[in-house]
Amino acid sequence: MSETPPTQSSGGFTVQRRLPATAERVFAAFVEPSKLEQWFVVAGYHTPADRMRVDARPGGRLDAVMISDVDGSEIPFGFEYAEVDPPRRVVLRFEEPQELVTVALTDGPDGTANLTYEFVSWPGPSDPDTSRRGVEEMLDLIETGIQRGVI
Repeated sequence: MSETPPTQSSGGFTVQRRLPATAERVFAAFVEPSKLEQWFVVAGYHTPADRMRVDARPGGRLDAVMISDVDGSEIPFGFEYAEVDPPRRVVLRFEEPQELVTVALTDGPDGTANLTYEFVSWPGPSDPDTSRRGVEEMLDLIETGIQRGVI
């Protein structure tokens, strides 16, 4: 796991959700391109599965591109899979900016999953509320994808 750089302060937050799917099904949303494309986006862009390269193992990477819905411009991005423990835990390490995302999953009652999403960045986010809202919106997309049967 990544350690906090000694010369920079960190900051972050934790979001918890109960999702209407098993932990195994939710875990797939973090490692399978057809599921990642459903939620790993920002408003006004899409992230096509056929433009993703996913190697979901410790030290592996996801490399992808977000494409503007307006003009087709592209934003390449990627991260390292720092830890992968299906279907309980996945840790994503981003380099620019320096961020660490830990997703922990447990099975809940009646086929649901409890998700804990921990976000830490160095330096801490300039606007933690906006960062948290972005995570909440992505988790909303995961839930919508589950309900639509695409996750």
